[in-house]
Amino acid sequence: MEHVNVFSEKFQNVTSGAVHSVLLESADKEDPETNVTQNWSKSENSLSCRYCQIVFRDTQSQREHYKLDWHRYNLKQSLLSRNSISEEEFNEKTGNDDLSSISGSDSEKEDTLDTYAIAQGKIFLQNDKSEVFSMYRCLLFDRKEEVSDEILITRLKECCVTNKQWTILMLGGGHFAGAVFRNGEPILHKTFHCYTVRAGQGGSQSARDGKSGGAQPKSAGASLRRYNEQSLVQHVKSIVETWKSEIEESSLIIYRASGPYNRTVLFGGISPLLDRNNKKLRTIPFSTRRATFTEVKRVYNLLSTAALYDSLEKATESFSKQKSPEEDSKRNKVRSSCVNRAKSRETVERPLPTPLSSDSNSEPELNEIDAINENFNTIELSSKETEISFANLQEFDDSLTPEQRKRPKKKPRKSKTKKLREQEEARKKELCDILFRGDLTKLKHLIEEQSNCTISEESGTEKDAFVNKVIDENSNTLLHVAALNEHVDIVGYLLENNANPCLKNKNQQTAYTCTQSKDIRNFLKEFAKMNPDKFNYNKANIPTNSLTNEEITEKKKAQRKSKKEKEKVKKKESEIKKKEEEEKDRFLKLSDREKRALAAERRILSQSGTVTKRCFLCAEDIAGKIPFEYMGNLFCSIECLKAHRMQHPLILS
Repeated sequence: MEHVNVFSEKFQNVTSGAVHSVLLESADKEDPETNVTQNWSKSENSLSCRYCQIVFRDTQSQREHYKLDWHRYNLKQSLLSRNSISEEEFNEKTGNDDLSSISGSDSEKEDTLDTYAIAQGKIFLQNDKSEVFSMYRCLLFDRKEEVSDEILITRLKECCVTNKQWTILMLGGGHFAGAVFRNGEPILHKTFHCYTVRAGQGGSQSARDGKSGGAQPKSAGASLRRYNEQSLVQHVKSIVETWKSEIEESSLIIYRASGPYNRTVLFGGISPLLDRNNKKLRTIPFSTRRATFTEVKRVYNLLSTAALYDSLEKATESFSKQKSPEEDSKRNKVRSSCVNRAKSRETVERPLPTPLSSDSNSEPELNEIDAINENFNTIELSSKETEISFANLQEFDDSLTPEQRKRPKKKPRKSKTKKLREQEEARKKELCDILFRGDLTKLKHLIEEQSNCTISEESGTEKDAFVNKVIDENSNTLLHVAALNEHVDIVGYLLENNANPCLKNKNQQTAYTCTQSKDIRNFLKEFAKMNPDKFNYNKANIPTNSLTNEEITEKKKAQRKSKKEKEKVKKKESEIKKKEEEEKDRFLKLSDREKRALAAERRILSQSGTVTKRCFLCAEDIAGKIPFEYMGNLFCSIECLKAHRMQHPLILS
């Protein structure tokens, strides 16, 4: 037996000939006459039974036929991929009591290759070279589809040759895992977990709420699980929608959704994520573990692996050595830890390690043992005192000579990575020293060496990487260090050699913002003016709209002039305000009689112009307003009138 990947060239060479499904049996083979029924052509008429190969006159006779044991027997035979029998053969078997039950199997203990294939969900195929290979049936046929050579060949080409893209989705217990495989490699994959299963009791929170009716649990854990169920649906929906194009291109969509809740996540709702009627949908035909990415890859590897046999006999021999699935399931049953106290414990007789014999030969042996015990009891224990001297002890001789002792110990060898790291640190330290001293010639020499060491086509990129390299703990580049040390010539040389002024150090500072030198900043501004398209100077925090000295002086003159004009205007306003305050104070000091006289005088003087009126209490200007008049006095508001009356009450004689 040999395992072959269904996408490999070897598998395509195996399936290159005419492939057809074979009915394999490990026991007795049926007569060739019965194989004629395997090729029975399907009638297009709906009044027919494809399991028993008969046609009916009307629907009533068809319904009665479905109730017969003969039909049930042939139905079970088809599930075991065996040939159907005629009604006469069925009557003969039932008359001779050859059928113990209408189960479709002649003997319960008979284990055929078909039994293992059906139990494992596989199908056996054979090509023109008599090579037999087995693969999972779900890859080629749906549960409701019937096995046929035409569909078989087309599905093999679609799934394994033309379109090698499969989608696998697994959902259960709040765990989701999905991946899209193309030619054996995952091009898309995603896993996540939400707390939706009740600890200790199992089951989803929605199922618990459905059983409880209106009295739903209101604990913190229950509300958290309800929220996580909604978020799980949203997560799965967003993932499937983003993968929609890749899923539609896949030749197979294999899923595992255990339980009604998980199936509603994929197939429920007004607009379900997956269509149940999609012919690409397949379920995983074997048990799986928790939904993780490793489990998805394991499922993909199992489904995409086919077992190859040289001949039909070798396939039969290999499967005949295996145990039947029913026996394995019975033997592999785990004994439960719970003990049923109602049942009495079974007594198991176990053999003794040395069985006792009632022969005469055993008596001498017993006598010998008794004699040994008597002798042991008569033994007397004796003790003696001895003195031990340490006078002959000598110092331990040293095997090493003085020359050997003076030899220095060998230092452990350094690894290549450690050596490279130390060399890189030494280079960085050397660059920092050169920039600190401002040695431009040494810096030019290093940059030219770096550009000459690389290939001519890639020298530009390698040189740029060297110029923009980080050389200290604060993530400062060569340009940062040169700007901090105020070396204008080095800054200019680095900018000409594509040193990027937009790079930031650990403190998020560029070469312009990290220095306080005006010379460096002015030089960077002039460089930005001369080379406006070389770098993004907004990102480098370099102001590009800087002015010349003449423009700066003119701008300062204009600012001084505007400042003087503003000061003049403010001075005039303050003078006017001051005069108004003086007028108010002078008017308030007058008596009511003087106020009336002044008002009359002003009315006479200003007959041709505007008349100035003021409130008799607060001296507010009421020109153009309708005043409140009382006893010949004018007021701006009723409050002033009331206050004036309180100050000057009427005296009745």
